[in-house]
Amino acid sequence: MSFDTKIEKKWLNDAKSLYATIVLPEAYFSERITLAGIEAAKQNIAKVILLTDDDNAFEKYSIEESENLKVININTSDIRPMLQETLVTLRKDKGMTMELADQTLKDAVYFGTMMVELGLADGLVAGAEISTAKTFKPAFQIIKSKDKNTKVSSFFVMIKEVDGEESIYVLSDCGVNIAPDANDLAGFAMQSAETCRNLCYMDPKVAMLCYSTKGSAEGDCALKVREAVKILEDKNVDFDFDGEMQLDAAVVEEVAKLKCPNSKVGGKANVLIFPNLESGNIGYKLMQRFGGYKAIGPIAQGMRKPINDVSRGANVEEIVEAIALTVLQTK
Repeated sequence: MSFDTKIEKKWLNDAKSLYATIVLPEAYFSERITLAGIEAAKQNIAKVILLTDDDNAFEKYSIEESENLKVININTSDIRPMLQETLVTLRKDKGMTMELADQTLKDAVYFGTMMVELGLADGLVAGAEISTAKTFKPAFQIIKSKDKNTKVSSFFVMIKEVDGEESIYVLSDCGVNIAPDANDLAGFAMQSAETCRNLCYMDPKVAMLCYSTKGSAEGDCALKVREAVKILEDKNVDFDFDGEMQLDAAVVEEVAKLKCPNSKVGGKANVLIFPNLESGNIGYKLMQRFGGYKAIGPIAQGMRKPINDVSRGANVEEIVEAIALTVLQTK
């Protein structure tokens, strides 16, 4: 398995030093997830737990359980009663009963999320076969955000080698929030700046994207992004940011000199905050499919414990990287 860029190699090496436990709830019906889990365990990237509802599900893989690789049957495991009782306690005000909890835990994603909640695993990765909504629904109900003022968002890391150098961007939000408001966008900017520092090892330069640069056009989106920029200014954040700005002004220095010559970020942005989900989702896929960038994500940020969703188009290597990033988020 090949991880070509410096940052990918650093992710894998840094993850090995943390030795966290990651649960994979799709393992028994996703070959890609299973193979990625086996590889992550083999490379000491994580201690991996594969969930199943069938003791014979992994026969063709000749899995040998070890300190790094465990298999848990969600229907017969001796931890099931503990998860069931805790789920009732957590969700009693939402009508959760022992009978309903028993049914709920037949869903491996709920089972795995409860393992993370109780500290039996440090993080969870899913999404190879199921939707983003199905991955995150249990997390939003059980794990929730870091605090009541934080809205969970997602990011992609986009990587490409250009003229012998690594071109790296953090993009948000491309996977969770359909129509964020100005406060949300400011929050995503702060989360993504932290992600840029902690996971991409770069000094963040955040561009708040729009179809307008510094008042060149009007409309609801432009007003929203301007308000988000004002919120960041009032918070006196510790990273460079600017907006509203068009993509070319954010990443092309020649364009920035014309459209926003006094910007600290113009032409040099490495964190791109999109005004809504549709632009973010389309944007990362354009970079991936037409621009030749490798897309790692979507990875959640702002959650109390790391629960992450991979693209349903992700290959085994990309899932291994998602496991490594999930490990790094346990720090």
